[in-house]
This record gives sequence, C-alpha cells and structure tokens, in this order.
Amino acid sequence: MQIGCGVTTKEIRGRPYLYFWHYEERGGRRVQAFRYLGSARSEAARQKLTEVLDAYVERVAADLRRKRAEILAKVVPP
Repeated sequence: MQIGCGVTTKEIRGRPYLYFWHYEERGGRRVQAFRYLGSARSEAARQKLTEVLDAYVERVAADLRRKRAEILAKVVPP
C-alpha cells in the first residue's frame, strides 16, 4: 500500500489550474493520478479540494483499519 496525496497547480496558457493527486493501482502498478479541480483562483475549486481530500483520507483510513484487522486476526486469538 502506498499512501500519498497532495495538491499542485499547473499553468496552462498562462492560467493556473488546481489538481489533486494521489496514488492508485492500475494494471498491478502504483501510479500517481491527477484530478482536475478547476481554476486555482476559484473558491469552488478550493471547496472541491476539501471534499476530495476528505474522501481520500477516509478511504485510506478504512483501508488501514481493514489491514490492521487482517494482521491481528493472524496473530491474536479471538
């Protein structure tokens, strides 16, 4: 499991655009994936960033809880 995410700004034709990135599995490999959020100057894009970041953190936390349970199930008797 590779955990990581962030935000970056890409300039296209002189205008800044906001992108959220994270790692995901594609074809058995971990790759960095980008999600377009909108103009970096847009309040709506910043709100989208909050939403996708919260969703990512929740998904990762659920994955970690599941992995923890799998490990403990192998070692600790019920």
